[in-house]
Amino acid sequence: MEYNTKRNRLVIPEYGRNVQKMVEYAITLEDKEKRNELAKQIVKIMTQMHISSGSYGDYTHKIWDHLFIISDFLLDVDAPYPLPDKSKIEKDPKPIEY
Repeated sequence: MEYNTKRNRLVIPEYGRNVQKMVEYAITLEDKEKRNELAKQIVKIMTQMHISSGSYGDYTHKIWDHLFIISDFLLDVDAPYPLPDKSKIEKDPKPIEY
């Protein structure tokens, strides 16, 4: 039996372990066309998981950003949007004064 405490940490828990495993698999693919196609399918799945949230703004841009965050920016695909800046995402928030 495999416990969640023994598994890899979920980067964005709202998408679940299956999406994270798909992203990890996509990173291992050597053929860029297959990687691009799989990334598009993963984005579709992620969008369907949060279909009620997709009615405002450019939600697909946010989904693509999440895809790269889950992959730890290792996924090499042709995205329709520019890659998010890793340094801004990993930056600690400013402390709030009382």
